[in-house]
Amino acid sequence: METIMDRRQVISSVGVGLASFGLPGLAHSQAFGAKQTRFIVSYPAGGVVDFAARTVAEGLQLSGGGVLVENKAGAAGNIAMEFVAKQSADSSNYGVFANSIFSTNPMVPQLASKSADALKDLVPVAAVADMILVLAVSSQLGVNNLDQFLAKAKSPGQRLRIGLAGVGSPHHLAALLLERSAGLDATMVPYKGGAPMIIDAAGGHLDAVFTTIPVGGPMVAAGKLKWIAIAQPTTVKSLPSIPSLVDVFKGASIPSWIGIWAPSNTPPDVLNAMNASINATVNSAAIANKLVGNGLEPLKLSRAETVARMNEEVKFMKDFLSKVKLDFQA
Repeated sequence: METIMDRRQVISSVGVGLASFGLPGLAHSQAFGAKQTRFIVSYPAGGVVDFAARTVAEGLQLSGGGVLVENKAGAAGNIAMEFVAKQSADSSNYGVFANSIFSTNPMVPQLASKSADALKDLVPVAAVADMILVLAVSSQLGVNNLDQFLAKAKSPGQRLRIGLAGVGSPHHLAALLLERSAGLDATMVPYKGGAPMIIDAAGGHLDAVFTTIPVGGPMVAAGKLKWIAIAQPTTVKSLPSIPSLVDVFKGASIPSWIGIWAPSNTPPDVLNAMNASINATVNSAAIANKLVGNGLEPLKLSRAETVARMNEEVKFMKDFLSKVKLDFQA
């Protein structure tokens, strides 16, 4: 039976006011209602989405105030999504989710919620940060870069084992896109979380994984794993010599980012004020540096720009998912 984690933690006030980010008091009063503001996170504590939520919450503090962060993990993020969708639009409940909650789940019957529709019952507030996925290989595989990895993967009789942090996750989709773009035939091995997957890869039980810098970094530092490619069309300051898959395979990129959503009937003035607050917070020096240091690239999009990004992703994912098979029996 799936365990649902519901962990509450009030982020203590750190004395960082919105005024220090250039936000007037009016914007704050519109964004934060009289009730306790809550961030509902769709993943367990300790993961990258949880980290982003707590970092933004920290930056949104006013002296004497606090943002409550609750973890409602499980069901591919649907438990948290359904909870937020059913809340009243009183500017107190916001969901912090990965983009797969709207770009993948609704299109896959095994992942779709039975009681809520993320595209209809939620409205985007802000895009927080791009979540950079990196392809790492086990040091026991005996390759040092992407070219060597591809050559080994295509060698006669070779069938590499690629770990997945969840079926239908951005990690899974990135692995499928690599397999399709490079003409590989790999064995996909799903895990319920990133930690056990990384342990198996470090021990040589997996050949490769798509993961985030914070999750895979310690094993890379220990010499158990090697970074060989970035899944997004970007460069990462901490990995200057690691190429993007897009440099090798045109279009080989799966969008992966963290955003904040609210119930669909939340007033526009509240949404716009919260968007301004979050954008200012995320792009302040202290918070941005904290995010970047953990493999996240801060974003600064208006609500309209966030909606446009979502619409483009939905079109892309509909096409992509029609061409690949998500094996839930693996």
